[in-house]
Amino acid sequence: MSYFLFFFYTLAIHLGNVYIYLGRLFSPKLASMYFGRKQTWSILDTFSQNHKNACWIHCASLGEFEQGRPLIEKMKLKFPHMPILLSFYSPSGYEIMKHYDRVDGVIYLPSDLPSNNKKLIQLIDPSMVIFVKYEFWWNLLNILTQKEINVFLVSAVFRSGNYFFSPLFRPFLSILAKYQQIFVQDENSSRILSQHDIINHTISGDTRVDRVIQRSKSAEIPKNIMNYCTSTTTIVYGSVWMTDMFVVADCIKKFPEMMHILAPHDISMSNIQKIRSAINEPSDLYSDCEWHQKVMIIDNIGMLGGLYQIAKYAFIGGGFQNGIHNILEPAVFRLPVFFGPNFKKFNEALYLTNNELAFTVTKSLEMTEKIHSLEHNHSACQAISDGLSQYFHQNKGATDDILSAIDPYITQNYKNLDDAKH
Repeated sequence: MSYFLFFFYTLAIHLGNVYIYLGRLFSPKLASMYFGRKQTWSILDTFSQNHKNACWIHCASLGEFEQGRPLIEKMKLKFPHMPILLSFYSPSGYEIMKHYDRVDGVIYLPSDLPSNNKKLIQLIDPSMVIFVKYEFWWNLLNILTQKEINVFLVSAVFRSGNYFFSPLFRPFLSILAKYQQIFVQDENSSRILSQHDIINHTISGDTRVDRVIQRSKSAEIPKNIMNYCTSTTTIVYGSVWMTDMFVVADCIKKFPEMMHILAPHDISMSNIQKIRSAINEPSDLYSDCEWHQKVMIIDNIGMLGGLYQIAKYAFIGGGFQNGIHNILEPAVFRLPVFFGPNFKKFNEALYLTNNELAFTVTKSLEMTEKIHSLEHNHSACQAISDGLSQYFHQNKGATDDILSAIDPYITQNYKNLDDAKH
C-alpha cells in the first residue's frame, strides 16, 4: 500500500511539472515559478559554500510567510549566527520576499521528487525544518523523517475532512507522527490529531496575531493621504477581487459622502480599468498628481496595512471566491470588518463573526444596512472596539511559546555559538 501510494503521488508531481512547463507559456505566475525553480540550484550552491547546519523554513506563499515572520525574526535576533534558509512554493511569496534580509537565502521549493529532495538536503544540510501552517510535501517529509532531521509545523490547523485522515492515505498520516512537534492553533485541531493517535502536538495559537500587532505599531501612512481623508468617514476595501465589486460599488453609491479607498489584489492597469467600470463612479489613482474624487484606487503594493489606521470600516476581499484575505490586519485597529461568505476555514473569522466583532455578507445590502446602523449607534461601535482589543490581548504570544519550545533543539545544534550559551 505504502509503495503504491508514493508511486502515484510522485506520478502526480510529474504531471504537475508538465502543467507548469506548458502553462508558463500562458501564465506569468507559472512562468515565474518555472524559471525561479531553475535558479534554486545555483542559489543553493552558493548557500552551501557559506553555511552549514541551516534552519530551513518553508512557507507556501506570502500569507504563510507573514505568519512565520515573527518567529523567523525572533530566532535570528536570539541566534544571529544561525543560518536560515527560506523557501516558497508560490510566486506571491518568493517574488516579493526574495530580497528579505533577515535570512541567509531565499529559494523556490523545487517539485517534490525524490531526486530533488536528496539534492536539497545535501546542499542545505538542515539541522531542523519548519513548515508554516500547512504544505504537506510527502516525499520531502518522508526523507526528512527517515534521516531523523527535526521537523516542526507551526500555526497549523487541521480539520476532520483533511484527505490524509482517510484510511487510503494512512502512510501519509504516519509521517505526521514523526514530526518533532506540531504546534496547532486551536483545540479542535488538537482533538482531531489525538483521535488519529497523533500525540506530538501542542496548542500554541496563531503567530499571525503577533505579526499584525507588530505591524500595527510601525504602520505608516503618507501624510498627504491622511490629510485628504481625515475630514470624512473612510471605508477601506482591502485585497478586493472583481467578485467583490458588487458589494464595493453598492457601498460607494449608498454612502457618497464617505471616502472610499480600494486596494485591489491585482494592481495591473487592465484590472484597475475593470474595477473603474464596475463601480461606475469618478475615481482617482493614488499615483495621480492631484486627487479630487471620493473614490481612490491604490495602484501600488505595500500601503494597505497602514491605510486601516484612517478607516472607520473595512471590507476584505476574497470571500466570494477561494477565501478571505487577512482580516486581522484591519481588526487590530479595532474597526468593524466585513467580508464575503467563504471564511469557514479561518479560525479568526469564525470567532469574530460568532462574537459579532466582524460581519459576513452575502449581499451588499447587509453591509450597507450594518454601516448605517453603526453610524447611529456609538455604543455598538465601542463594544466592537473593546471586543477586538480583548481578542488580541488574549491571543498574542504564540511566537514566544513556539520559540521557547524549539529553543532546546536550536541550542543543541548551535551550542558552540556564544549566542546559544544560556
